[in-house]
Amino acid sequence: MAVSPEEWFKSLPPVTKAYLCGAVGTTAAVTFGLIGIESLYLNFDLVFKKFQIWRLVTCFMFFGKFSYPFIFQMFILGRYFNLVESGYYNPSNPGKTAEMVTFVAFGAIVMLVLSFFWNLFFLGPALSFMVMYVWSRKDPMMPISFWGFAIKAWHLPFVMLGMALLMRSSPVLDIVGIFVGHLWCFLTELVPQVYFMLEKYWISSDRIFWYR
Repeated sequence: MAVSPEEWFKSLPPVTKAYLCGAVGTTAAVTFGLIGIESLYLNFDLVFKKFQIWRLVTCFMFFGKFSYPFIFQMFILGRYFNLVESGYYNPSNPGKTAEMVTFVAFGAIVMLVLSFFWNLFFLGPALSFMVMYVWSRKDPMMPISFWGFAIKAWHLPFVMLGMALLMRSSPVLDIVGIFVGHLWCFLTELVPQVYFMLEKYWISSDRIFWYR
């Protein structure tokens, strides 16, 4: 049974819905001349010297004017934010929306820090790519189809990166998204496992020493 756009939109979890509305609304405002792009991009001189702190948020909201690349970016944002939030931060479970906000905020803060050194102006595509990367690591061996080709889930971010290179698009934002997504997976999945193993080893060693 086909789902209408209205039903699809209503089914979106809150963080995904808010971000999608913000991105589309920002693009519409720029397209209709309500605001200028020069008011949105990330500029730390203006943030610190002119106190234009909204740039720390608006740099994640603008994905370009209405065009095919914009539609493609909205597809990535809507699909993978929705998959991650519905699958792993389901709002029906208490506290999960706060965890999703923490996840997105972590990515945004790390990207802002990187932008201080790399001079990046708009970070929305990188944030979407980060979420897609994290989704691909949740079940990395899951088979998926990409334009008719069968690949594993963990291949997807790198296939997308390869496509960007083939189309002569800048891969910088994709690389930033992969790096920050990998950092999140490392800190939230690998580090706790290693810590638990070290803690278990320390307790076992302590018991051996004690019994001696």
